Amino acid sequence: LLSRRPPKCIAMGCASSQPSPASAGPGGSLAAGSQERAPGSQQQQPSSQGQASEPHSQAPPQVSSSTTKSEKGVIVPRSFRLLDELEKGQKCERASHLSWGLANDDDITLTTWNGTIFGPVGTIFDNRIYSLLIVCGPNYPNQCPQVKFESSITMNCVEADGTVKPSWGLLGHWRREYTIETVLDLLRREMSSPANRRLAQPADAPPAPNS
Repeated sequence: LLSRRPPKCIAMGCASSQPSPASAGPGGSLAAGSQERAPGSQQQQPSSQGQASEPHSQAPPQVSSSTTKSEKGVIVPRSFRLLDELEKGQKCERASHLSWGLANDDDITLTTWNGTIFGPVGTIFDNRIYSLLIVCGPNYPNQCPQVKFESSITMNCVEADGTVKPSWGLLGHWRREYTIETVLDLLRREMSSPANRRLAQPADAPPAPNS
């Protein structure tokens, strides 16, 4: 009867036939390693998402074509435009041979202006000072101003009463970007033109300083 009993070593071996986690084979170690690496892979995922979204957040804002057009298409109000011209007239130097400013300092409508042109050298207008009256109507600068010489002068573009002809080049082809300074400068250039530089002047024309 004793010889038929199973050996104790066999019983013990059967009890230990299930491998412990520590003594698991290659498959068990890979499973454990995969479980240990799983949290790390989940932690790396947000960083990869952050790297992907970072260039997008740092990209410079794109200006739409509509914004650009609206900025270029801004129309400066009449009062702002004339105030800017007034400031430039106050800062102008005598070397420019031109000057302009409000006829009345209390003119809040910025309508009536005085202009001065110093005659160009080498012409009949040399060293003569010409005064002008300039009226900027309610539609200025979309519409050209009215310009009149208060000093007697003879020029092809000036009427007998001193009014500059509305059909004269600059006034006849008026553009919004033209200014009072532009008008005065072009009239001074007109004095130097071959058609005007030697024209006989009225007896009451402004005298030359050395005459």
